[in-house]
Amino acid sequence: MYRRMSESRSMVAVKIGGRFFANRKLLGNFADELHRLSKEFQFLVIHGGGNEVTELSDKLGLEPVFKDGVRITTPEEMDIVEAVLSGGVNKRLVRLFRSKGIDAVGLCGADGSIFVGKSLGVVEGINTRTGKIVKVNPRLIEILFDNGYMPVISSTSTELDGKALNINADTVAFHLAESLVVERLIFISDVPGINRNGEIMDVLKTSEIEREISEGVITGGMIPKVRASLDALKGGISGIVIGDYRVRGDLERLIKGKRGTLIE
Repeated sequence: MYRRMSESRSMVAVKIGGRFFANRKLLGNFADELHRLSKEFQFLVIHGGGNEVTELSDKLGLEPVFKDGVRITTPEEMDIVEAVLSGGVNKRLVRLFRSKGIDAVGLCGADGSIFVGKSLGVVEGINTRTGKIVKVNPRLIEILFDNGYMPVISSTSTELDGKALNINADTVAFHLAESLVVERLIFISDVPGINRNGEIMDVLKTSEIEREISEGVITGGMIPKVRASLDALKGGISGIVIGDYRVRGDLERLIKGKRGTLIE
């Protein structure tokens, strides 16, 4: 567990992705909020960027393959994934955050072996470069925190033998949040939260998760995210929030459980 010396701010991990990336105004508002709230919270940002990877793959004549919502990365596509996520997207975010006065540092899992993975092997006939995390070492993140920097983490990494690896950004967020024992893990999504009978659930108790899945309230890609929340909460995270970002002030509302669905 990471123990900060003389640090009174609560630690918050924020995973961003989806259509949120494409809206420069929203990203700008989000960055302004990060800066404003940094006096109260210590932030770690984790990002995906799958839509941009797909766009470039299409242009280069590579057809993306997905299984259960997860990209099955071919060896040929891995270079694209790494260039887009750890290059273009990561550095674009770092430039934006720094322009707002935030001391942001862009990294991927391979840097300092923050997280190391292992390929899923042959999936859908592809010897995939998509992997799972087998080891987490947050020491580099801790050093950055202790010196006033905000880490911005992309989801590419490495295997132990040095081969490039693509890991689902949600998975990265869960592992890092557990390793650092953050107060809040926020997933900024394309949906406003978990919808039950036309209304967004304010709170979802862990004891209710399997019932809501069996009743069809929680479906599709939300199922693995919610189930993974169970382990993360057992690891010491106080709460996990799933919601969207529409206007300035939404980040603070998400953190404080006044927007989206709080899983606790």
